[in-house]
Amino acid sequence: MAFRDRRELKGMAHYKLILAYDGTLYSGFQRQAIKNSVQATFEEALRELGWQGRAVIPSGRTDSGVHALGQVVSFSFDWRHSDFALMSALNANLPDDLSVQAVERVGETFHPRYDALKRTYRYQLYSRPTRDPLVDHFAWRLDTLPDLEKMNRAAEELIGEHDFSAFGKALKENGTTTREIFEAKWQRNEIGMVFWITGNAFLYHMVRRIVWVLVKIGLGNLPEETVRVGLETGSTGIVALAPARGLTLIKVVYPGDKDEAI
Repeated sequence: MAFRDRRELKGMAHYKLILAYDGTLYSGFQRQAIKNSVQATFEEALRELGWQGRAVIPSGRTDSGVHALGQVVSFSFDWRHSDFALMSALNANLPDDLSVQAVERVGETFHPRYDALKRTYRYQLYSRPTRDPLVDHFAWRLDTLPDLEKMNRAAEELIGEHDFSAFGKALKENGTTTREIFEAKWQRNEIGMVFWITGNAFLYHMVRRIVWVLVKIGLGNLPEETVRVGLETGSTGIVALAPARGLTLIKVVYPGDKDEAI
């Protein structure tokens, strides 16, 4: 949003920013005492501009090694210049593996997590005899690619509202494990295979455990009904996760966004 009237640039404003980052060298989004996090790195860049807030609020907390193209954060800031100037100033202070993609002024009640309607994640697979340095940070390398049709048949079971306790846990004690999935499908892409999953929200480790199960189904190591049985019984007995490197938070959708429709 452009603010041509300089009177609109005075005083505290609430901001919504979209961040992109390569999560390889980060311990995750959330600030940690002795580890390098996305949040701490971003907040340090903000403080260099005079921000004195306590903490930015994210749409979610990505795990160590997980990437993002559409992480959303919000904060209040007394910034006297344009939104573009804020984006430029922050990017000048940020490292090469973290950047601001968009800046928007929003109402002070906006909350990146609680106002979100849906979130989309991407997971990538590839198969090469040796690691590809240009791909390996962003995909899970396998000896052979799994059967696409098997994985998609199993993924169809995820669509709809279910108790996903077999695939993850709530972030809060006694929190609900019910989530609604709108899309879950595998496709071939230029490096191998890609999984797209969109839901209203996700449990801790939910996407990575789902991917691990689907890949094992596609490789013939698990029966195709594993997903259905897990949703029906609340347990698969599986604790393994797909590697973090293949996962990217693509976008978060809010009321009023052009792709708000479910």
